[in-house]
Amino acid sequence: MKMKCLYVAVAAAVLSLAACRSSKDAVSVNDLDGEWNVVEIQGQAVQAESQPFIGFDAQDGRVYGYTGCNRLMGALTLSKPNKIELGQMASTLMACPDMETERLMLNALASVRSLEVSGKELLLYSGGKKPVMRLQKRFEVVPLSSLNGDWKVVAVNGTALPAMENVPAFSLDMTTHRIGGNSGCNRLSGEIRHDAAVENSISFANVASTRMACPDMDTENQVLSALNQVCAYGMLANGHLALMAEGSTVVLELERSK
Repeated sequence: MKMKCLYVAVAAAVLSLAACRSSKDAVSVNDLDGEWNVVEIQGQAVQAESQPFIGFDAQDGRVYGYTGCNRLMGALTLSKPNKIELGQMASTLMACPDMETERLMLNALASVRSLEVSGKELLLYSGGKKPVMRLQKRFEVVPLSSLNGDWKVVAVNGTALPAMENVPAFSLDMTTHRIGGNSGCNRLSGEIRHDAAVENSISFANVASTRMACPDMDTENQVLSALNQVCAYGMLANGHLALMAEGSTVVLELERSK
């Protein structure tokens, strides 16, 4: 996906992922491209408040990701089968309460030499028989028409919504390109836009709402703010719809209304 973010360069490194399988079993661009959650590092399950991930974009020649604290970006070159070169790595410089997952992730990446795709998993190796990182597809890109219908908001900016009487919910009409629904207090409506050059792009424009005052407006304000940031979508493994802001940050998680 083509998203523009500001990154601060902190290092330049080149990592080589050497091929260890035959060209017949080579990992293809289609196998590799996309975003992958980091679910295991050095045999240990990742348990982070914010899910780290790595994204590969062969067409634009770039790799990017999130360590659970900071954003990463670098150049990506594909040459021989199963061989990748990552260069000019850059990162934001935020300090977080827990930097351990980030440290483990960066150390593991620096040791990677080969890779393989096993089912829905991408395995990265440093030369031994056990992978140093295990990745799983972050989301699936589905046709825009698949988004048609009614959805309720289950999480905003990674935080699950508390039990509430009027749950924020959207109705997406992909034929008329309109969004309707409520944000927790007020009714809303607006336009759905899609950039044909970017497969999973989606954004919402000219969103208007009624102006009722409710006892608790915090959830509504968060939902509306998140909605204005959306520029992409993806279907999560649990069947939920992820609406993402620039940098692949999931700002809204939606579940089909029954």
